[in-house]
Amino acid sequence: MKGKITFIQILLFCVCIVCVYLYIDEHRDKNDDKTRIDTIHTEVTPTPQNDYTESDSEQYRINRVKDLYTRNNDTVGWVGIKDTAIDYPVLQNTQSNAYYLHRDFDRQHSSSGIPFMDYQCKSDATSDNTIIYGHNMRNGTMFHDLLKYADNAFYESHKIITFDTSSSVGEYEIFSVMRTKVGSKNEFKYYDFVEAKSPGEFDVFIRTCKENSIHASDITPQYGDKILSLSTCSYNTDNERFVVFAKKIK
Repeated sequence: MKGKITFIQILLFCVCIVCVYLYIDEHRDKNDDKTRIDTIHTEVTPTPQNDYTESDSEQYRINRVKDLYTRNNDTVGWVGIKDTAIDYPVLQNTQSNAYYLHRDFDRQHSSSGIPFMDYQCKSDATSDNTIIYGHNMRNGTMFHDLLKYADNAFYESHKIITFDTSSSVGEYEIFSVMRTKVGSKNEFKYYDFVEAKSPGEFDVFIRTCKENSIHASDITPQYGDKILSLSTCSYNTDNERFVVFAKKIK
């Protein structure tokens, strides 16, 4: 009996050691990811120079993307939402959406990845539906704050998303906030809609967005309007996605 207890104690001790190691390793990864993110906002983000200042916001925002492109030519833009941590460069691998799932801006391994544009979309954000994905990280980074839009008060006071490219700045007004479960019978496959084949197909997409929105909106995009979709995992249920849809207004 004594030997059995000793074995159990040793086993429990080993389990504790493994758990502590995994905990430390997870937090080290998170800290490393946070450091990389901070680097993006300091060293990578250019300081105002060459005849423009930060007050010249539009030119500054365009030049910021251009400068980032010289460091990583997968850079397609910069996405931001006021009063959130969402303030990141956006990258695109034109072959696969999996590439930046666990790679950072410098293409190094990262558990948080980096926001990335769907490989099917035009890099200048001129597709009918430009889709950007980001992880929902427990440390509050990447697209974690997108879930703030579940609250109606936050939605009402934060309807503008900015997405800038190397050629122009963009502002988008939110018209739908949705939860959809991947693989479900009634799944809304928003990620399959990039270019409308007809005005009717576009109208069906918009109608589905609005009918399934958790908030009401008076905005109804028309064929020819450009849509921006931000997508993340919600963890509300298995395989659920939280998606915010916005119409370009500038």
